[in-house]
Formats: sequence, structure tokens, C-alpha cells
Amino acid sequence: MRRVFFAVVVWLLATAQAVAGQWGAGFENGRAWLVEPGGGRFYSLGVNTVNGGQEHPKGQGYYWKDFYGSMDAWAADVGKRLAGWGFNTRGGWSDPAPGVGLPLIPEIDLGRNARLHWFDPFAPDALEATIETAKRVTGKYKGNPDVMGYFTDNEVGWWNAPLFSWYLSNEWAIYTKQVLWRLLFEQYHGRWERLRADFVPGEGMGSFEDLKKGGARLKLRPGGHGIKVVDAFTRLCAGRYYELARAALREVDPDRLVMGDRLPLYYHQDAVLAARGKVDVLSTNYNVDEADGWVAPYYFEGLSKLIDAPVLITEYFFAAQENRSGNKNNGHLMHVATQDERARGAAAAQANFAAFPNVVGAHWFQYYDEPTGGRGDGEDFNMGLVDIANRPYERLAQAMGTVNARAATIHAQSRFDTVLDKAAPVHVRRLPRPADCGDNSLLDWPEKAATRLLGFETKRPYAPFGDVHVAWSPEGLSLFNLAGNYVDLFLLDYQGEFPLSETYQIHVILKVGGQERHFAAHLLPRPHSRYEGRFELEPRLYEVAGDGSYHRLDAAGLIQALDKPLPHVAVEFFLPARLLGVEKLAAEQKIEARVFVTNFYRELTMTYDGGPVSFLARDANTRLPRTFVLLD
Repeated sequence: MRRVFFAVVVWLLATAQAVAGQWGAGFENGRAWLVEPGGGRFYSLGVNTVNGGQEHPKGQGYYWKDFYGSMDAWAADVGKRLAGWGFNTRGGWSDPAPGVGLPLIPEIDLGRNARLHWFDPFAPDALEATIETAKRVTGKYKGNPDVMGYFTDNEVGWWNAPLFSWYLSNEWAIYTKQVLWRLLFEQYHGRWERLRADFVPGEGMGSFEDLKKGGARLKLRPGGHGIKVVDAFTRLCAGRYYELARAALREVDPDRLVMGDRLPLYYHQDAVLAARGKVDVLSTNYNVDEADGWVAPYYFEGLSKLIDAPVLITEYFFAAQENRSGNKNNGHLMHVATQDERARGAAAAQANFAAFPNVVGAHWFQYYDEPTGGRGDGEDFNMGLVDIANRPYERLAQAMGTVNARAATIHAQSRFDTVLDKAAPVHVRRLPRPADCGDNSLLDWPEKAATRLLGFETKRPYAPFGDVHVAWSPEGLSLFNLAGNYVDLFLLDYQGEFPLSETYQIHVILKVGGQERHFAAHLLPRPHSRYEGRFELEPRLYEVAGDGSYHRLDAAGLIQALDKPLPHVAVEFFLPARLLGVEKLAAEQKIEARVFVTNFYRELTMTYDGGPVSFLARDANTRLPRTFVLLD
């Protein structure tokens, strides 16, 4: 009831803002909307980098002077194109030229310019410096009626372990180091032996006083709970950033929405919790999960549990190897083979985004392709609605125009799937054949929405950090897990192989025909086979005995970790019927099931049975199993 009341109040405030001539943002009937000046609901369909580009050697990059006689002509043509394709917003890094005729959300790099990141956000003069910076970076937008609000930064990334290690190693004169030291001292009640249960101190560190020194270092101790302190510091740092950014913008341009820092294709839950009450809209970039346009619901359901703010997807993209700009698509960002696949996937993703009730829009990255040979940082992707010769990708533009025309209608009917009765049987769909655990793809799961397990829980105030899908065939059970888990794999103190207890792990406990079996999939980091200094994930499959002992299975063809860099986790595995103790599975068969997933360093665990968090099958009698019923 409190949440409904809060949503009504937010909507009334947003509408009042809009009537007063400002943009607003809030919830109406459980669905988030932006609110136009004057009061109309608005679902933002945006495009990033709507600008004239820059001069390149002839034919190697997009530049307005190669195609238009004036910037006015460029603005009029681009505005007409975008409106014709159903877009209604200029996103980050767009030109404020009024001739484009679309609302604008500038990205102003407030935190970076005010030196909030990796400097000293808790310094006494931080607010004054942030206000002065805000005056400077918003100056050219003051009074522009097209400006809806501001993105305060782009892809800051609340990387918990680097923040912790960096500030701990700083000198005592840094105020943010003092904040961290006090957190550690209070967390462990000033008792060094308690801290040592969670951390391994660096050389020469033998007391809390030693931690005041420059160069201080702590590593996680396997089996400890130090990651919780690391996360608590992350929340303090993020909270300070959001507090300063909001206060500065309210001081210098109070009529604009504070639209967040465009989280980098991932979010840390403590950072989102820290943003509560400090942003009007939470912004996040997103890398679509699969080439068919699937978007993992956990991401947006999690945000709805962590913060009472609308969410704007500020960057998503599809690229294709078949393109006219010579782009190589040289990385992990979503790319497919052909322009037809690109158009289908992009349109499906746009529709999927609109179907989340807390999402108020999605912005495409970007208007034109990246230059032939890549941009300055080496990124080289076919991300444009137009190529570098200013020719639209017609199939993509048509597909986007069609879905954009109905996006607001999709959103008006959106809802999150919920579980009304956890005691009710869970219907498990049949796949035509077992999922292929060697194809680096999830495209052999045609009905992903129908295979997703609903009702995972974790300890409050946190939210489940991934989705688990399950399907069956006579040969056995197929499962996959999509999740987000940033981890600094250098933070752990260990010798030899990475400890299993600290790995990302998925536990599946099944009772088939009266026999209970416990299986565990673990993702072990190892040096990357191609990129020096990075890690890749080695998936392993185990059977766990009743006493907790592990037996490693020959998992050839049974498990794969898809080629996605952390913090993205995508793992698929297959449990053959023989491992379940039966010759084959059959329609109408019932299976009692318990599932729980724990991320690296045991930071969070999410459970699917309502029972207590545990890693051992011997605790099964304290759990509440779900019943799978296999549907034909």
C-alpha cells in the first residue's frame, strides 16, 4: 500500500511540474512515464550522437559538410528522418540545434569535470566545486526549451573493489580515505582479529593505525565476508556522488530533470540503493542479451526493487558484419551477421524494453556508423541508422519505425510477471531437442519468456541478480542463467587454483522418481586465452553428495560459458536423464526442484525454493521444494 501511495504522489508531483512548464517523471497505474510540459505522457524513443560528426579523410567517416550546405539544412533533414522513423528524443552527445525539433538530454560529465571520481568526493569543498562545475557545463543549455534534463556522466561504473583498494592505498590527507578507515574500524569494533577473519592485510599492516598509511592494502580472505564491507563503501561513495550532483543541478538549473549517470551495461546494487531519492530518472546503458533481441527481465525487475525511480535505457545497439562502412565489430558488443538479422533483433529489443513497466524509454546508439577503421579508442562498430556516406540502413529504419509507432501502446499495457502461489506446480516447456551447449548461443531457446523460472528471492534490500531458465526433452533437463556480476578477481588472496567456494555457482537439487541429486555448476576464472591481463570463465559441472563432498563430472558437451566478458554472466548446461537416475524424461512427469545461485565471493545468493540459503544438500529438509511438471 505504501508503494502505491508513493507512486501516486510521485505522479501528482510530476504532473504539477509539467503543468508548470517543466518536464516531469513518475508512475501512473504502476507504469513509469516521462511527463511533457503541459502534462502529456511521454515514452522516450531516442538516438545518441545526433550531431554533424567530424572531419575525416574523405570517405572514412560521417561529416555533415560532405552532404549539406549548412548546419540548418543538416538539422532539418536529420530531424525529418528521425521523426519519420518514430524517434522523438535526442540522446547523449547530440547537437542542441533547434532545427532538429526534438527534445534533448545532454550528457554533461559533471562528476568527471568536478573531479568527483577517483579524487576526493568527501572533501569539505566538494559541493562548492561541483556547483561551480555545474554552472560551467550547463551554461550553453540554460534557457533552451528543448532540454528535458541532464545526464550527469556516462558509464562511471561503481566498481566496488577498485574503489575500495584505491582509497585505502591513498594518503591520510584524503578525506574519502578517512571515511573508509572509519567504516572499517566501526565494522570490526576496533578489533584487528575480527578484520583479519575477512581480510588478509598487506605487508607491514598489523593494526588499524597501519591502515592510515599510504599504500595500505587488504585482500579478501577465502571463506570470509569482506566483500560486504567493500560493498558498503561503494554505497557511501555512490551516495555522495548522487547527493553532490543533484544539489549542484538544483542550484544552477532547477527546472531540469536529474537523469543519472548512464550506468555501464551493468549496475552494482549498492550504487542503485545509494541513488534513492537523488535522481529523477535512473539511466542505464544496455547490451542486448541475445541476437534475437531477448532482454533479461531480472535487470529491470531488480531496478524496480532497488529504487522508486523510472528507468531510461540510454544506450543500446545492434551491429552487423554486413555493413557499408567497413566496420569490423571488434569486440563483445552485440553484433550479428546480416542487416536483416540486425533489423529483426533491434526491433525485438525495442519492443522488449517497452514491456517493462518501470522503463520510460530506450535510446539507440547511434545516429551514424563509427569511422572505417574505428574511432579514436579503437572501437569499430556498425551502430548507425545511417552509414558514413549518410545513406540510411533501410531495413533497420523500417523495422524501428514500425516498432516505435507502437512502443507507447506496448508500455501502457506492460507489467512484471509475478508468482501468485509458490506452492503451485511450475510448468516446464519442452524443447524440440536438448540445448546445444557448444554453440556459444542461446538461440535454440525459442520461447525464452515461457522457460524463465519466476520467484527467485534474495536478502533485502537486495534483488535477484540473474534469471534462470529451464526446459526439458526426453534426453534430460536444459538450463541457462543470465546474470550480472562485476568482480575484481585480483582482490582475493589465494594460492593455486581459485577456490570453489568463491566462484560463481549454480546449484540445482532435483528429486526424480524418489532419488535426490544435487548438481553444481561453477565458473572458475582463468587467464584469458587471447587477452593478456584478463580472465575468462571455465565452466565445471559437479555432483554434490549428501555430506557436501564434490564429484567432478565429465562435462564435455554438457556445459558452456558463453563468450561474454564479466560483469556479464551467461552459462548454459544440460543434465542428462541418466544423471537424474532415469532412462528418459516424459510428459506429465513431476520433479521436485530447488535452485540457488551465488555470485563471486558469496556476495549475494538468490534462492528459488523459499528456504534458507545453504550450499549443502544435507539441509534439504529445511527447504520448500518447487514442483516441476513437464509439459509436452
